[in-house]
Amino acid sequence: MQKKKILFILPSLFGGGAERVVLTLLHNLDRNRFIPMLALVKREGKYLKDVPEDVELIDLQVTQARYALFKIIKLLKKERPDLLFTSLAHLNLLIALIRPLFPKSIRFIARESNTVSENNKRDKYPRINALLYKRVYNNYDAIVTQAKAMRDDLEENYAISPEKMHTIHNPVDIEAIREKTSLGSADLPQDKCNLLAVGRLSDQKGFDMLLRIVARLDARYYLTILGEGEKEEELKAQIKALKLEDRVRLFGFCDNPYPYMKSADLLVLSSRYEGLPNVVLEANSLGTPVVAFDSSGGTGEIVKDGLNGYLVKAFDEEAFARAIEKACKEGFDAREIENYIEENFSVKKIIQLYEKLFSRN
Repeated sequence: MQKKKILFILPSLFGGGAERVVLTLLHNLDRNRFIPMLALVKREGKYLKDVPEDVELIDLQVTQARYALFKIIKLLKKERPDLLFTSLAHLNLLIALIRPLFPKSIRFIARESNTVSENNKRDKYPRINALLYKRVYNNYDAIVTQAKAMRDDLEENYAISPEKMHTIHNPVDIEAIREKTSLGSADLPQDKCNLLAVGRLSDQKGFDMLLRIVARLDARYYLTILGEGEKEEELKAQIKALKLEDRVRLFGFCDNPYPYMKSADLLVLSSRYEGLPNVVLEANSLGTPVVAFDSSGGTGEIVKDGLNGYLVKAFDEEAFARAIEKACKEGFDAREIENYIEENFSVKKIIQLYEKLFSRN
Protein backbone atom coordinates (compact mmCIF):
# COMPACT_ATOMS: atom_id res chain seq x y z
CA MET A 1 0.00 0.00 0.00
CA GLN A 2 1.36 3.39 -1.01
CA LYS A 3 1.95 5.75 1.89
CA LYS A 4 0.02 9.03 1.96
CA LYS A 5 1.99 12.22 2.37
CA ILE A 6 0.30 14.65 4.78
CA LEU A 7 1.41 18.28 4.95
CA PHE A 8 0.44 19.92 8.25
CA ILE A 9 0.53 23.74 8.32
CA LEU A 10 0.55 25.91 11.47
CA PRO A 11 1.48 29.55 12.11
CA SER A 12 4.07 28.57 14.76
CA LEU A 13 4.58 26.24 17.70
CA PHE A 14 3.80 28.56 20.57
CA GLY A 15 1.79 27.01 23.39
CA GLY A 16 -1.81 26.25 22.47
CA GLY A 17 -4.34 23.46 22.11
CA ALA A 18 -4.23 23.32 18.30
CA GLU A 19 -0.44 23.00 18.32
CA ARG A 20 -0.55 20.20 20.91
CA VAL A 21 -3.15 18.26 18.91
CA VAL A 22 -1.05 18.49 15.73
CA LEU A 23 2.04 17.36 17.63
CA THR A 24 0.11 14.39 18.99
CA LEU A 25 -0.89 13.46 15.44
CA LEU A 26 2.71 13.83 14.23
CA HIS A 27 3.93 11.49 16.97
CA ASN A 28 1.25 8.83 16.62
CA LEU A 29 0.24 8.47 12.96
CA ASP A 30 1.10 5.04 11.56
CA ARG A 31 4.36 5.46 9.62
CA ASN A 32 3.52 2.38 7.54
CA ARG A 33 0.57 4.30 6.08
CA PHE A 34 1.43 8.00 6.35
CA ILE A 35 4.38 10.35 5.82
CA PRO A 36 3.76 13.47 7.95
CA MET A 37 5.46 16.81 7.20
CA LEU A 38 5.11 20.08 9.10
CA ALA A 39 5.29 23.60 7.64
CA LEU A 40 5.37 26.63 9.95
CA VAL A 41 4.59 30.17 8.86
CA LYS A 42 7.42 31.09 11.20
CA ARG A 43 9.74 28.61 12.87
CA GLU A 44 9.34 29.64 16.48
CA GLY A 45 7.63 28.56 19.67
CA LYS A 46 8.18 26.63 22.86
CA TYR A 47 7.04 23.34 21.31
CA LEU A 48 9.67 23.18 18.53
CA LYS A 49 11.62 20.67 20.59
CA ASP A 50 8.61 18.32 20.56
CA VAL A 51 8.51 17.81 16.78
CA PRO A 52 9.39 14.15 16.04
CA GLU A 53 12.85 13.66 14.52
CA ASP A 54 11.49 11.83 11.47
CA VAL A 55 9.13 14.69 10.53
CA GLU A 56 10.46 17.16 7.96
CA LEU A 57 10.07 20.69 9.34
CA ILE A 58 9.68 23.49 6.78
CA ASP A 59 10.07 27.16 7.71
CA LEU A 60 8.09 29.52 5.46
CA GLN A 61 9.99 32.42 7.04
CA VAL A 62 7.28 35.06 7.15
CA THR A 63 5.95 37.06 10.07
CA GLN A 64 2.19 36.53 9.60
CA ALA A 65 -0.07 33.97 7.93
CA ARG A 66 -1.38 36.39 5.29
CA TYR A 67 2.15 36.87 3.93
CA ALA A 68 2.62 33.11 3.58
CA LEU A 69 0.00 32.50 0.87
CA PHE A 70 2.32 32.47 -2.15
CA LYS A 71 4.90 30.38 -0.29
CA ILE A 72 2.19 27.85 0.60
CA ILE A 73 1.12 27.68 -3.06
CA LYS A 74 4.74 27.13 -4.09
CA LEU A 75 5.23 24.48 -1.40
CA LEU A 76 2.11 22.57 -2.46
CA LYS A 77 3.20 22.55 -6.09
CA LYS A 78 6.64 21.29 -5.08
CA GLU A 79 5.64 18.62 -2.56
CA ARG A 80 2.31 17.48 -4.08
CA PRO A 81 1.04 15.99 -0.81
CA ASP A 82 -1.96 13.69 -0.74
CA LEU A 83 -3.46 15.76 2.07
CA LEU A 84 -3.09 19.24 3.48
CA PHE A 85 -4.16 19.72 7.10
CA THR A 86 -4.46 23.11 8.79
CA SER A 87 -5.77 23.96 12.23
CA LEU A 88 -6.10 27.67 13.11
CA ALA A 89 -8.86 30.05 12.03
CA HIS A 90 -7.11 32.80 10.04
CA LEU A 91 -4.80 30.32 8.33
CA ASN A 92 -7.76 28.05 7.61
CA LEU A 93 -9.56 30.88 5.81
CA LEU A 94 -6.52 31.83 3.75
CA ILE A 95 -5.98 28.25 2.59
CA ALA A 96 -9.68 27.89 1.76
CA LEU A 97 -9.19 30.75 -0.73
CA ILE A 98 -6.51 28.86 -2.68
CA ARG A 99 -8.20 25.46 -2.65
CA PRO A 100 -9.72 25.91 -6.18
CA LEU A 101 -6.19 26.33 -7.62
CA PHE A 102 -5.28 22.72 -6.88
CA PRO A 103 -6.51 19.38 -8.20
CA LYS A 104 -8.98 17.22 -6.29
CA SER A 105 -6.23 14.64 -5.91
CA ILE A 106 -4.96 16.77 -3.02
CA ARG A 107 -7.48 16.66 -0.17
CA PHE A 108 -7.73 19.83 1.89
CA ILE A 109 -8.76 19.30 5.52
CA ALA A 110 -9.31 22.04 8.11
CA ARG A 111 -9.61 21.54 11.84
CA GLU A 112 -11.42 24.20 13.85
CA SER A 113 -9.93 24.91 17.25
CA ASN A 114 -12.67 27.17 18.61
CA THR A 115 -16.36 28.00 18.37
CA VAL A 116 -16.21 30.13 15.22
CA SER A 117 -19.13 32.51 15.83
CA GLU A 118 -17.82 33.39 19.30
CA ASN A 119 -14.28 33.84 17.99
CA ASN A 120 -15.48 36.06 15.15
CA LYS A 121 -17.34 38.41 17.52
CA ARG A 122 -14.00 39.35 19.05
CA ASP A 123 -12.06 39.59 15.81
CA LYS A 124 -10.93 42.90 14.35
CA TYR A 125 -13.00 42.31 11.19
CA PRO A 126 -15.99 40.17 12.22
CA ARG A 127 -18.12 40.88 9.14
CA ILE A 128 -15.32 40.06 6.70
CA ASN A 129 -14.58 36.84 8.55
CA ALA A 130 -18.24 35.84 8.59
CA LEU A 131 -18.51 36.50 4.85
CA LEU A 132 -15.40 34.45 4.12
CA TYR A 133 -16.65 31.52 6.18
CA LYS A 134 -19.91 31.55 4.23
CA ARG A 135 -18.28 31.99 0.81
CA VAL A 136 -15.10 29.90 0.86
CA TYR A 137 -15.11 27.45 3.77
CA ASN A 138 -17.06 24.86 1.82
CA ASN A 139 -14.03 24.69 -0.49
CA TYR A 140 -12.50 22.26 1.99
CA ASP A 141 -12.94 18.57 1.31
CA ALA A 142 -13.40 17.90 5.02
CA ILE A 143 -13.66 19.97 8.21
CA VAL A 144 -12.88 18.54 11.63
CA THR A 145 -14.70 19.96 14.64
CA GLN A 146 -13.67 19.03 18.15
CA ALA A 147 -17.23 18.98 19.44
CA LYS A 148 -20.80 18.61 18.23
CA ALA A 149 -21.54 22.16 19.42
CA MET A 150 -18.85 23.50 17.08
CA ARG A 151 -20.28 21.52 14.16
CA ASP A 152 -23.75 22.91 14.83
CA ASP A 153 -22.32 26.42 15.03
CA LEU A 154 -20.71 26.13 11.58
CA GLU A 155 -23.84 24.70 10.01
CA GLU A 156 -26.29 27.16 11.56
CA ASN A 157 -24.27 30.37 11.27
CA TYR A 158 -22.17 29.81 8.15
CA ALA A 159 -24.11 27.25 6.09
CA ILE A 160 -21.24 24.76 6.09
CA SER A 161 -22.28 21.47 4.53
CA PRO A 162 -22.89 18.88 7.29
CA GLU A 163 -21.59 16.17 4.94
CA LYS A 164 -18.15 17.79 5.03
CA MET A 165 -17.92 17.93 8.82
CA HIS A 166 -16.46 15.27 11.09
CA THR A 167 -16.57 15.57 14.87
CA ILE A 168 -13.39 14.14 16.35
CA HIS A 169 -12.63 14.91 19.98
CA ASN A 170 -9.13 15.93 20.98
CA PRO A 171 -6.73 13.09 21.78
CA VAL A 172 -5.15 12.79 25.21
CA ASP A 173 -1.72 11.18 25.25
CA ILE A 174 -2.18 9.74 28.72
CA GLU A 175 1.14 7.89 28.85
CA ALA A 176 3.11 10.98 27.81
CA ILE A 177 1.27 13.14 30.35
CA ARG A 178 1.93 10.70 33.17
CA GLU A 179 5.59 10.49 32.17
CA LYS A 180 5.92 14.29 32.22
CA THR A 181 4.15 14.40 35.59
CA SER A 182 7.02 12.40 37.07
CA LEU A 183 9.62 14.79 35.61
CA GLY A 184 8.72 17.77 37.76
CA SER A 185 7.08 18.98 40.93
CA ALA A 186 4.41 21.49 41.85
CA ASP A 187 5.04 24.35 44.23
CA LEU A 188 1.59 24.62 45.80
CA PRO A 189 0.74 25.76 49.34
CA GLN A 190 -0.12 23.20 51.99
CA ASP A 191 -3.43 23.03 53.86
CA LYS A 192 -5.33 24.80 51.07
CA CYS A 193 -7.86 23.77 48.47
CA ASN A 194 -5.58 24.38 45.51
CA LEU A 195 -7.33 25.68 42.39
CA LEU A 196 -5.49 25.60 39.08
CA ALA A 197 -6.26 27.50 35.88
CA VAL A 198 -4.25 27.00 32.69
CA GLY A 199 -4.46 29.11 29.56
CA ARG A 200 -3.55 32.28 27.73
CA LEU A 201 -4.17 35.45 29.70
CA SER A 202 -6.82 36.64 27.26
CA ASP A 203 -10.41 37.81 27.33
CA GLN A 204 -11.57 34.39 26.12
CA LYS A 205 -10.34 32.59 29.22
CA GLY A 206 -12.36 34.74 31.61
CA PHE A 207 -9.71 35.06 34.30
CA ASP A 208 -11.23 38.41 35.33
CA MET A 209 -14.38 36.50 36.31
CA LEU A 210 -12.29 33.83 38.02
CA LEU A 211 -10.59 36.41 40.24
CA ARG A 212 -13.98 37.77 41.33
CA ILE A 213 -15.05 34.18 42.06
CA VAL A 214 -11.98 33.60 44.26
CA ALA A 215 -12.80 36.84 46.10
CA ARG A 216 -16.12 35.23 47.09
CA LEU A 217 -14.26 32.33 48.74
CA ASP A 218 -12.49 32.32 52.06
CA ALA A 219 -8.76 32.04 52.73
CA ARG A 220 -8.77 28.23 52.48
CA TYR A 221 -8.81 28.51 48.69
CA TYR A 222 -5.66 29.31 46.68
CA LEU A 223 -5.52 29.91 42.91
CA THR A 224 -2.51 29.34 40.63
CA ILE A 225 -2.79 30.50 37.00
CA LEU A 226 -0.35 29.05 34.46
CA GLY A 227 -0.10 31.12 31.30
CA GLU A 228 1.00 34.38 29.72
CA GLY A 229 -0.74 36.90 27.51
CA GLU A 230 -2.00 40.37 26.80
CA LYS A 231 -4.21 40.66 29.92
CA GLU A 232 -1.37 40.13 32.41
CA GLU A 233 -1.11 43.72 33.66
CA GLU A 234 -4.89 44.09 33.94
CA LEU A 235 -5.09 40.88 35.97
CA LYS A 236 -2.27 42.00 38.26
CA ALA A 237 -4.13 45.25 38.91
CA GLN A 238 -7.35 43.33 39.58
CA ILE A 239 -5.60 41.00 42.03
CA LYS A 240 -4.35 44.04 43.93
CA ALA A 241 -7.75 45.76 43.86
CA LEU A 242 -9.47 42.64 45.22
CA LYS A 243 -6.72 42.18 47.85
CA LEU A 244 -5.92 38.69 46.62
CA GLU A 245 -2.12 38.99 46.62
CA ASP A 246 -1.81 36.20 49.24
CA ARG A 247 -4.33 33.89 47.54
CA VAL A 248 -3.63 34.14 43.80
CA ARG A 249 -0.41 33.59 41.88
CA LEU A 250 0.20 34.40 38.21
CA PHE A 251 2.88 31.83 37.46
CA GLY A 252 3.54 32.65 33.79
CA PHE A 253 4.10 30.07 31.05
CA CYS A 254 4.84 26.60 32.37
CA ASP A 255 6.56 24.19 30.00
CA ASN A 256 5.37 21.20 32.04
CA PRO A 257 2.00 21.95 33.70
CA TYR A 258 1.23 18.32 34.50
CA PRO A 259 2.74 18.12 38.01
CA TYR A 260 0.48 21.09 38.87
CA MET A 261 -2.54 19.38 37.32
CA LYS A 262 -1.81 16.24 39.32
CA SER A 263 -1.26 18.07 42.61
CA ALA A 264 -4.16 20.54 42.38
CA ASP A 265 -7.46 19.76 44.07
CA LEU A 266 -9.43 21.26 41.19
CA LEU A 267 -8.94 22.57 37.69
CA VAL A 268 -11.12 25.65 37.19
CA LEU A 269 -12.24 26.72 33.71
CA SER A 270 -13.83 30.17 33.46
CA SER A 271 -13.73 30.54 29.65
CA ARG A 272 -16.29 32.69 27.86
CA TYR A 273 -16.17 30.14 25.03
CA GLU A 274 -14.08 27.12 24.04
CA GLY A 275 -13.59 24.54 21.38
CA LEU A 276 -12.94 21.33 23.30
CA PRO A 277 -10.63 22.37 26.15
CA ASN A 278 -7.51 20.22 26.26
CA VAL A 279 -6.72 21.35 29.80
CA VAL A 280 -9.88 19.65 31.07
CA LEU A 281 -9.00 16.39 29.33
CA GLU A 282 -5.40 16.52 30.56
CA ALA A 283 -6.27 17.30 34.18
CA ASN A 284 -8.97 14.60 34.15
CA SER A 285 -6.46 12.10 32.75
CA LEU A 286 -4.52 12.61 35.99
CA GLY A 287 -7.63 12.14 38.12
CA THR A 288 -8.14 15.84 38.87
CA PRO A 289 -11.77 17.04 38.68
CA VAL A 290 -12.90 20.31 37.09
CA VAL A 291 -15.40 23.08 37.78
CA ALA A 292 -16.29 24.89 34.55
CA PHE A 293 -18.74 27.33 33.04
CA ASP A 294 -21.14 25.67 30.61
CA SER A 295 -20.27 28.28 27.97
CA SER A 296 -20.27 28.00 24.16
CA GLY A 297 -18.29 25.07 22.86
CA GLY A 298 -17.67 21.49 23.84
CA THR A 299 -16.92 21.71 27.58
CA GLY A 300 -20.34 20.23 28.32
CA GLU A 301 -19.42 17.23 26.15
CA ILE A 302 -16.59 16.39 28.57
CA VAL A 303 -17.77 17.32 32.06
CA LYS A 304 -20.32 14.98 33.62
CA ASP A 305 -21.67 16.35 36.91
CA GLY A 306 -20.52 14.28 39.85
CA LEU A 307 -18.27 12.04 37.74
CA ASN A 308 -15.37 14.26 36.72
CA GLY A 309 -16.47 17.68 37.98
CA TYR A 310 -19.31 20.17 37.87
CA LEU A 311 -20.75 22.36 35.13
CA VAL A 312 -22.04 25.77 36.16
CA LYS A 313 -24.50 28.00 34.31
CA ALA A 314 -22.47 30.29 32.08
CA PHE A 315 -21.04 33.32 33.89
CA ASP A 316 -22.92 32.78 37.18
CA GLU A 317 -20.00 33.70 39.44
CA GLU A 318 -21.82 32.98 42.70
CA ALA A 319 -22.82 29.50 41.51
CA PHE A 320 -19.23 28.86 40.40
CA ALA A 321 -17.91 29.73 43.86
CA ARG A 322 -20.43 27.39 45.50
CA ALA A 323 -19.51 24.59 43.06
CA ILE A 324 -15.85 24.99 44.03
CA GLU A 325 -16.75 24.67 47.70
CA LYS A 326 -18.86 21.59 47.01
CA ALA A 327 -16.15 19.94 44.91
CA CYS A 328 -13.42 20.54 47.49
CA LYS A 329 -15.65 19.31 50.31
CA GLU A 330 -17.08 16.17 48.71
CA GLY A 331 -14.13 14.97 46.63
CA PHE A 332 -14.09 12.67 43.59
CA ASP A 333 -12.88 9.19 42.68
CA ALA A 334 -9.62 9.90 40.82
CA ARG A 335 -9.42 6.44 39.27
CA GLU A 336 -12.99 6.71 37.97
CA ILE A 337 -12.12 10.03 36.31
CA GLU A 338 -8.99 8.54 34.71
CA ASN A 339 -10.97 5.56 33.37
CA TYR A 340 -13.60 7.87 31.85
CA ILE A 341 -10.94 9.81 29.92
CA GLU A 342 -9.12 6.66 28.83
CA GLU A 343 -12.32 5.12 27.47
CA ASN A 344 -13.46 8.20 25.57
CA PHE A 345 -10.48 10.40 24.66
CA SER A 346 -7.36 8.22 24.53
CA VAL A 347 -4.80 8.75 21.76
CA LYS A 348 -5.38 5.24 20.46
CA LYS A 349 -9.10 5.84 19.95
CA ILE A 350 -8.82 9.35 18.49
CA ILE A 351 -5.85 8.57 16.21
CA GLN A 352 -7.86 5.73 14.67
CA LEU A 353 -10.59 8.23 13.77
CA TYR A 354 -8.07 10.59 12.17
CA GLU A 355 -6.40 7.77 10.26
CA LYS A 356 -9.77 6.66 8.95
CA LEU A 357 -10.47 10.23 7.75
CA PHE A 358 -7.00 10.59 6.21
CA SER A 359 -7.35 7.25 4.39
CA ARG A 360 -10.40 8.30 2.40
CA ASN A 361 -9.97 9.08 -1.27
